[in-house]
Amino acid sequence: MGKFLHPVRPGGLSDRDKEMIFALAARKYGSGRIAQMIEKHPSTVQWFMYRNGLKAPGDNHRAVYHRNGKEVRPFSREDDAFISVLRLQGYGPTKIADLIGKRTGYPRNKHTIAQRLVMLASREEMEAAHG
Repeated sequence: MGKFLHPVRPGGLSDRDKEMIFALAARKYGSGRIAQMIEKHPSTVQWFMYRNGLKAPGDNHRAVYHRNGKEVRPFSREDDAFISVLRLQGYGPTKIADLIGKRTGYPRNKHTIAQRLVMLASREEMEAAHG
């Protein structure tokens, strides 16, 4: 069970899990509650919701913190704006990771940039849909 208060079934999302996420999101359930209901890790459910336009990431730009002994620097609003401009200029995740690393002095990898671009696109779609 680990550090979670509910059991988490191993593995990816089944077709049934995905159907449940769509149905529960339509009822305005949050990713944490859905994760409990289908017994999946909250981040698995949250990522599925981002990828399918069911949830937009919040605009919560936290301060630097440490996780597993490593410094973590969340993306700032300026970082988000910078990578969005680079994406619109046709750069891919590898080049964007290189350029933002040079700009900020904090290395990013192409996977992190690809994920952030999905999250930003999801936020833009949700904002457009809701006004």
